[in-house]
Amino acid sequence: MSSEKPPRSVSPTFFPSLAFLLFGVALALAFVVASDKVGKSIGQFRQNRPEITVKGVATLDVRSGQGSLAGSISWRGEDFAAGRAAVAAQRLALLKVLKLAGFADSEVIFAATDFTRYEPAVFVEYAGQNEGTRAPIQRAPVDFNRFAHGKVPEYGFSQSFVLESPNVDRILAFSRQEIFLDDGVTLARNTPVFRLVKLNEAKKELLEAAAQDAQRRAATMVTGSGSKVGSLLEAAQGVIQISAKDRVGESDGNSVDLYSIDKTIRVVVTMRFEIVKE
Repeated sequence: MSSEKPPRSVSPTFFPSLAFLLFGVALALAFVVASDKVGKSIGQFRQNRPEITVKGVATLDVRSGQGSLAGSISWRGEDFAAGRAAVAAQRLALLKVLKLAGFADSEVIFAATDFTRYEPAVFVEYAGQNEGTRAPIQRAPVDFNRFAHGKVPEYGFSQSFVLESPNVDRILAFSRQEIFLDDGVTLARNTPVFRLVKLNEAKKELLEAAAQDAQRRAATMVTGSGSKVGSLLEAAQGVIQISAKDRVGESDGNSVDLYSIDKTIRVVVTMRFEIVKE
């Protein structure tokens, strides 16, 4: 007897399943090809669509609304008690000057007094012997910011203060006033700083003006071409510069002037418009 197995019969559902599978593959390939063509068409349309990119600029003259000035009084010497008394006395003298200048108590802020003790510098001296002749002594330079000037300790007292006022003219006047304190007390003042207190409101106004300027520039550039400015496609805020009045630069970087009372704010925006036929 033969041991060969009879051939397996083909399922009647095999060919329809194969047909559907091939159909699905063909449909997917057609979709990919169609999508690629549509994507290329959209890209080509975008490339061929006329556009214009312009920058709009707006400036605004403003006056600072807050002024501040930092300074300090200091004393240094060998008598601890005299130094402490001198700083206390001259602080009261300075407060009288500030009151006469029109500053209120709330506009003057004194910090706590700082105290430093300076010890005399200690040297290690070397004198070499050369056939009975003594070599000259060599000493390193002394840093008097760390050591006393002589052979006894010194004491340093300092007290910093800050003036803050909406009266910017008063701050400026005090920064230029000649003041000489007594008892060996030194007065130091930094450059006054002037800030804008309503900058956000000014920026909003300037952005609107800069956007209008960009639209006007775009319209001017397409005038006579048979086209007009269409929809806004993109807008971006550019640099914001705060400079001394009438000293606005043309750089592409942000800048802030802190030392002028009267300032000019300059805002730049970049806008991209579609160009359509009239």
